[in-house]
Amino acid sequence: MTLAQPGLPERGLDAAASQSAAEQATGWKTVLACAAGLTFGPSVITVFGFGAFINPLDREFGWSVSSISLGATIVAIMIMILAPLQGLLVDRFGGRRLVLWSIPAFGLSLCSMYFLPNNLLVFYLAWVVIPLCGLGIWPISYLRLTAGWFDKNLGLAFGVTNAGIGVGAVVVPLLTAFFISRYGWREAFVCLGVVALLVWPIAFLFLKESGRQASPMNMQGDTLAEATRTRPFWIAVAGFFLLGIFSASILVHHVRILIDAGIPPATATVLPAALGASLVVARLLTGWLLDRFPASWLMAIFLVGGAVAAGLYSRGPDLPLAILSAALVGLVVGAEFDVLSYIIPRYHGRKSFGRIYGVIFAVFQFASAIAAFAVGYSRSQLGSYAPAMMVLVGVCVVCALLFTQLGAYRFVAGERTAK
Repeated sequence: MTLAQPGLPERGLDAAASQSAAEQATGWKTVLACAAGLTFGPSVITVFGFGAFINPLDREFGWSVSSISLGATIVAIMIMILAPLQGLLVDRFGGRRLVLWSIPAFGLSLCSMYFLPNNLLVFYLAWVVIPLCGLGIWPISYLRLTAGWFDKNLGLAFGVTNAGIGVGAVVVPLLTAFFISRYGWREAFVCLGVVALLVWPIAFLFLKESGRQASPMNMQGDTLAEATRTRPFWIAVAGFFLLGIFSASILVHHVRILIDAGIPPATATVLPAALGASLVVARLLTGWLLDRFPASWLMAIFLVGGAVAAGLYSRGPDLPLAILSAALVGLVVGAEFDVLSYIIPRYHGRKSFGRIYGVIFAVFQFASAIAAFAVGYSRSQLGSYAPAMMVLVGVCVVCALLFTQLGAYRFVAGERTAK
């Protein structure tokens, strides 16, 4: 019998373990850098920071609230247009390169708002250019980078990455309000641009493409065309269309719903921050749960909570019920993009992650743009949010039933399990 040389197997195992630990450490550093990028990226600053500029612009230029608010609609339309393009680019060139080019362009575009003239057309054009400058730092790039590093803890990794948006939803409105009150709205745009630029060194130092991006695990999966021939793809499209209706309806009109219910405006204005905090918790919790339970049933359970929240909003909740409703909404909003990020590699593999995510995200944004306007119109015509909220109850129920039909994962640990 031939004996192996002592120490060689052990050294080999130690080297493998060391390499695995080093890869995991780099992966988690990338995840934290991704979370930082999302905290101060366009998906937070252009959405959650926009509202703080409405009153200052109204006072200085005399523009109506509806005219200014059209800028937010333009942002939603631009996100819808850019998402599939970003998905294509991130699959082709990788996320790191797009992020490093886009952060400076986005930060400087925000700073340029300092020179905004009294011209609505220029204002609208700015909200076309700013999202375009941020092309590479919408969520798809960061999520694609995260997906390259993890499989076993994929849900938790997505949860931590997506939690950046929740943190931003709390921090950015407070920062924006501080900058405006302390320096003025023009200077506030410059300050936000500088904050966005400060993410660049973090991205440069810690944002890494996985060495496994070209491995069989990450190259395996459906093309976009192949995905469109599967049932899970169309269930996801329909489900996220309905989620877009629910999320935009509540988030855009949340404060006014509470004021209509008799909650003092000062209190109603603070409650969205509580929703943002619950959103952070929900994203982390959902990420952890996704590694242990089927995404389809988790999303269905959260949507039942969303239906309860919409029902409470339709009745005009008092403060305790309003807090409960905000927490339930936070669970849905916090879970939705963790779930989307997770089900794509599980049902379609990683090969075309960016393209598939971009298409479904564009559908979500399209539904959001329609719903935000439709709910406002319903309120103005009927004098109450109650009818729209009852429609949202039905939306949540139908959406929950859709998700239960997703079926078993097709890819587990990078392996195709079914055709």
